[in-house]
Amino acid sequence: MEFAEKMLHALEHEDMQAARKYFDQAIQNGTDEEQFFLAEQLFSLGFLDESEDLYELLLAKYKDEGELLVRLAEVALEKDELDNAQAYLEGVAIEDAAYLESLLVLADLYQIQGLFEVTEQKLLEAKDLAPNEPVIDFALGEYYLTQGRFASAVTYYRAVLASGVTEFGSRGISVYERIAEALSASGAFEEALPYYEKALAEVESLGTLFGFGLTAYQAKEYVKAIHALEKLKEQDPSYTTLYPYLAKSYSENGQKEQALEIFKEGLKQDEFNKELFFETGKMAETLGDLSLAEEAYRQALVLDEEYIEAILALNKLLLLKEDYTGLIEINEALSQEMITDPQIFWDLSISYQENEQYDQASENFALAYPYFKENSTFLREYGLFLREEGEILKATQILKEYLQLVPEDEEIIDLIREEN
Repeated sequence: MEFAEKMLHALEHEDMQAARKYFDQAIQNGTDEEQFFLAEQLFSLGFLDESEDLYELLLAKYKDEGELLVRLAEVALEKDELDNAQAYLEGVAIEDAAYLESLLVLADLYQIQGLFEVTEQKLLEAKDLAPNEPVIDFALGEYYLTQGRFASAVTYYRAVLASGVTEFGSRGISVYERIAEALSASGAFEEALPYYEKALAEVESLGTLFGFGLTAYQAKEYVKAIHALEKLKEQDPSYTTLYPYLAKSYSENGQKEQALEIFKEGLKQDEFNKELFFETGKMAETLGDLSLAEEAYRQALVLDEEYIEAILALNKLLLLKEDYTGLIEINEALSQEMITDPQIFWDLSISYQENEQYDQASENFALAYPYFKENSTFLREYGLFLREEGEILKATQILKEYLQLVPEDEEIIDLIREEN
């Protein structure tokens, strides 16, 4: 192992010239065992071309050796050379000891190609050959998880646990966490929580803390959500995805002031997050801080002037303040194609009317009408506007539609009688 160890030592110290020298010596003078060991190490470090050279050198000596074919296929997959990978794998004989492993790599290949039925077939073939092999159960769990078949994923992950394995792969993937993810994704939030807790007991990773916090929030276990997400915030304040769920957990737990502070903390970490500005505005509005709410909504619109949810929330505030000009300024730049919520037409019709811009008010009332013809408040406002504009026949029609919804409105009944 002399040349392999020297090369790896050189790589560790970033001495690429020496590493190349020892690599060439391993190629020329290394034993088969040393060359295979070095190929494995280089592959794990991402030196794909070098590991491929070593595997091919060995394959020239040991033709049709299944393990070498599988390793070359894995290299080809990493290099996105899918045809080469498939050719290597198809060269592995059924009776070869590496055939089982080749099926798993083939499954990866077919999944990359989007051939999901064939992927499943290869994995199930491997399962038939080795029914008690946890690697295959884990692979099946991973496949079904990516396909959104969560119940099947949980079944195979639990089979892995039953074999006594709780972690998989060089990255130490937690089987407990995978089960928790699958259960949470299927809506079984409460059932997922104990698995997250077991995963956290093994390794307290940031992703696991977030998954637990989010799932606890969805399960309405707000104290647990707060505990997990606060711990995550302490470990990595820049993990900005946590802030909305931590704030909402505080809010649902009756701690709305604390929720607002969490939203503000989130904005210090990510000042370009329009959703955080929007949520800050909503919480500020809930607490009666309308100035902060308006500021937050406006900041969200600075980041995305077509952010409809923020526009609607700001419109509501501006109508409350009777700032009709401000509302018009926010909305009039939007084309009809951009407006995905007809409430904006109604808001504009009110604002234009109050600003005595009657043509624009009429246009927006007409645009809103198809969406609100079952809304009594809208019909009353529209009908009275049309009367003021002298469109008596149309006003009468709209107000009669209104009376079908509110037949006891004597004021409107008298107005229609006057016209008759």
